[in-house]
Amino acid sequence: MNDLMSPLAAAVYDILRVRTTLPDARITYAELAEALRDTADEFEYVHHRNRELYAALAEVGKECRRLKRPPLPALVVRADTRRPGAAYYAGKCSGTVYRGDQIAAWRHDLEAVRRATYPARKRR
Repeated sequence: MNDLMSPLAAAVYDILRVRTTLPDARITYAELAEALRDTADEFEYVHHRNRELYAALAEVGKECRRLKRPPLPALVVRADTRRPGAAYYAGKCSGTVYRGDQIAAWRHDLEAVRRATYPARKRR
């Protein structure tokens, strides 16, 4: 496991990796922010529209690519649509023009995440 992830990204990874076996593994940005705040006092500043949260999700996605695993950030969705926000599609589907194609690509990722196993991080 990559020790170069920020503490916030590492905490996001830990939260998301254990959700993959749930019947509905998705988590809203707000629920993720709340879970992070419950994890450690150092994350009290995190909220669902926090740039640091989005950057941490990008770090987690990068770590998933390094591990040759599907992107865990596919689990993080908006409360109103139960789909990822625009940032997920921008990074993942930048060449995809049609919204339907973007959603299909995300659904593919979501199913792949649910079938994958993610290693635990090494604790220091």
